[in-house]
Amino acid sequence: MNHNSLLTELIANLKLPNETKLGVKIPKKTLSDNTELSNNDKSIIKDVLKSIDWAYTLKPETINIPTFEDGVREYLEIAILQVKVKSLNQTKQLCRLLHSNIPYPTLLLVEHEQSLALSVAYKRINQADSHKLTIEKQFDSGWLNKPLESIRQSFISDFSLSNCSTVSLYDLYSDFINKFNRLESAKFTGVYGSHQQTSDSPQVTATLEQLKSLESELNGLRNKLKTESLMNNKVKLNVQARAIKKQIKQLKEQL
Repeated sequence: MNHNSLLTELIANLKLPNETKLGVKIPKKTLSDNTELSNNDKSIIKDVLKSIDWAYTLKPETINIPTFEDGVREYLEIAILQVKVKSLNQTKQLCRLLHSNIPYPTLLLVEHEQSLALSVAYKRINQADSHKLTIEKQFDSGWLNKPLESIRQSFISDFSLSNCSTVSLYDLYSDFINKFNRLESAKFTGVYGSHQQTSDSPQVTATLEQLKSLESELNGLRNKLKTESLMNNKVKLNVQARAIKKQIKQLKEQL
């Protein structure tokens, strides 16, 4: 491992107890031999994935934090995987595939040369097949490179167990997700916050989804305004745009 890499910095920030270290390599064949994978999934494994290392395991025996089960979610262990990829393409698709096939809540640390990307996902037990997990929502940091600008540096620095709940593994993992929400919120606020509570995580996620949807709608209206020639229609589009801007402003204040 490059001692000056972002991955090294992140691992140092996490301050994981020695007991959590696992260091087990997962052969690509273990994934590609899964008969339930589509041809596209197998192509992603072949063309994108270079190697996987199950680097750390967070469970009561290694981190002294209780498990969590409620019939919908099962947090018996958190897996931290170091993943190396061949290129920067299709990384999110690969992460989704890994989240789907690892039977635990997972923090993926994806490396390509000096670039680092992080990924987590809320998963629930599949009600039709209790042996399977369904991804509710995937969170991705995008590719990070040194030197980091201040918001992304704050995101990496925030990844410490001391900044996470110890109530249960579910609460700990939810705090991982909070960090992704803070990074996403900073795109709208310009500031990486540090005060969202674990219980706020689903609400913050929903607010961010609304904001992204409204921003997309606003961009669509702006494009229409550029090509609209009738004054009456321009007035209507401007009224709609102002209403959306107002909604965006109100939602930003909730972050």
